[in-house]
Amino acid sequence: MDATIVTVLGGLGMFLLGIHHLTEGLKGLAGDSLRQALQRLVGGRFSAVLSGVVFTVLIQSSTAATLTVIGFVSAGLVTFPQAVGVIVGATLGTTSTPWIVAIFGLRLRIASAAMPLLGIGALLWLVGRGRWRSLGAILAGFGLLFVGIDYLQNGMAGTSWDLEAFAGSGPAARWILAIVGMVMTFVMQSSSAAAATTLVALDAGSLSFQQGCAIIVGQSVGSAATTAIAAVGGGLAVRRSALAHVVFSLVVGVLSLSFLTPLTTAAEWIGGRLGATDGVLALASFSSLFKLAGILVFYPWLDQFARYIEHLTGPGRDTAVDRLQPTLAEAGGTVALEAAWRALLETATGVVDALRRRLAGEPVAYAPAADAVRRTEQFLTSLSLETTDLTTIGPRLVRLCHALDHLGELDAELARAPATPADWSPPAGFAAAARALAELLDATRDPAGAPSPAAFRAVENASRQLGEERRSGREQLLADLALQRVSATNARGALDALAWADGALHHAWRLAESLRAAAR
Repeated sequence: MDATIVTVLGGLGMFLLGIHHLTEGLKGLAGDSLRQALQRLVGGRFSAVLSGVVFTVLIQSSTAATLTVIGFVSAGLVTFPQAVGVIVGATLGTTSTPWIVAIFGLRLRIASAAMPLLGIGALLWLVGRGRWRSLGAILAGFGLLFVGIDYLQNGMAGTSWDLEAFAGSGPAARWILAIVGMVMTFVMQSSSAAAATTLVALDAGSLSFQQGCAIIVGQSVGSAATTAIAAVGGGLAVRRSALAHVVFSLVVGVLSLSFLTPLTTAAEWIGGRLGATDGVLALASFSSLFKLAGILVFYPWLDQFARYIEHLTGPGRDTAVDRLQPTLAEAGGTVALEAAWRALLETATGVVDALRRRLAGEPVAYAPAADAVRRTEQFLTSLSLETTDLTTIGPRLVRLCHALDHLGELDAELARAPATPADWSPPAGFAAAARALAELLDATRDPAGAPSPAAFRAVENASRQLGEERRSGREQLLADLALQRVSATNARGALDALAWADGALHHAWRLAESLRAAAR
């Protein structure tokens, strides 16, 4: 293989690794503070867009920002129109990477200074834990990023892509070059890496400024295509968010190519004002300028745009368990745990209501929840804890696992519920337990609310009462059996019903307490 190709591929690989480690490190170091701030600030249209910009700049990944806001929607923390504002803002925030590459990688050329960062960062990442490991990932990511740029520069030095021979120089050339940009992003799976490659190629003289601008537009559209592919098989929130990203990027891409000349003129003017004559800063300016123009076009219609996307995708019937997708697990510990908590609460509501009706003597056609329990357990075990601050999410994760265990036991109890003997009257604890469970269900109907502790105490008291009635009832039933006041079949049926009700209600009480302790 040609040495130039090997050098370029190696540089690109290091850049991609650098972006990955940088993003993961920034997410881990920030912990949940960024996500909590994002959730608080997405109330209005302007704040949602601004939050998307700032959040993406801070974590250096529009994909991570999009996944986080998808997680918010899936967990019921924000509405879809709010999420659209964040997604739109994230497209502008991702242009911070071209600026970093242009200034530090191509103008200041700090690759040699980045080598110590790479070494220190790798050491911290290997031996550190928690935030120290995250800091190591950030330093190593920066080092890899700029070393990769240096290799890209060396590989492209003196080469020419001769794009005119491929795309021509007429009006159609910009559209062909945009397709090239889309392919670059699709192959690299990173619009940041594709933009960095384009900047290095411009710096090396391999393409012209106008060609670079058309390619940058295509890369923006290509990033939406990668999001769409990631959404295949995802839940409703994932599909809606991906569709919004695709439609926005396509419309902005078409408008930008249609008005490419005035946009490039404005970008060149900005580059000139910054004192750059090589076009690198002008191209970085263009990457931000055309996306900012797109946001300004969409901004007055964001709410209508969100409703249009909801209309296209239909109302959907996703349950909270259906929304526990791999993309949600990638959104971060707090968001993922909130979604898991809501999934457990939704599943527990149906299971506890079945127990209530059974204790109240109502007919029950129980649909087992074993599959929902299994899927929730798989989701929780899929969470990555490498760069997570366990002091923040650890206690909640433990309580969710307790709730999951009691939910599984309660589901199993309902699946093997014994028949109640026809001539046996259940003790008063059955009716008291049914009333307490009904109060609990009413109190926990709204996931965002704060249920009264009295509802949980009522279930606890009912469980203790039923436990005492089981012990006293067992003594009485065995005495009646010995004195032949009751048949062996009826006595065994009554004993089984008492033991079952006592165990099932205990699990319901502990399930409710675990979910209460795991509430945010």
